[in-house]
Amino acid sequence: MDLFSRIAEDKIKEAIKNGELDNLPGMGKPLDLKDDLPGMSAEMKMGYRMLKNAGYISDQVDLRKELITLNDLISAATDDKEIKRLQEKLTRKQLKFEKVMEQRRKNTNVRFGSYAEKIYGKLK
Repeated sequence: MDLFSRIAEDKIKEAIKNGELDNLPGMGKPLDLKDDLPGMSAEMKMGYRMLKNAGYISDQVDLRKELITLNDLISAATDDKEIKRLQEKLTRKQLKFEKVMEQRRKNTNVRFGSYAEKIYGKLK
């Protein structure tokens, strides 16, 4: 254990002893430990979460994961009714994904255009 970890542990233990961590939000409730990014390194997960919280990763990633899952479910399904239901759901998700991607292209193009104009203005 390095020096900083030891100092942090000591501070946490002291705060617990003094009751400074009592009555925190969520106290006594179970932690949500689900792994929404299995197979990804801890560093990549942290980067992904930071980008998502900052608004740089939108619903497209979640939709893409859902599309992959639905395709896997369809390929494994044996009941015709279930396959039809999954295919309808897949079609709706694909349309939603296309809409998100189209909106992203529009936003990116507008942003790039104004950014490019600023750069060209400075270069002249």
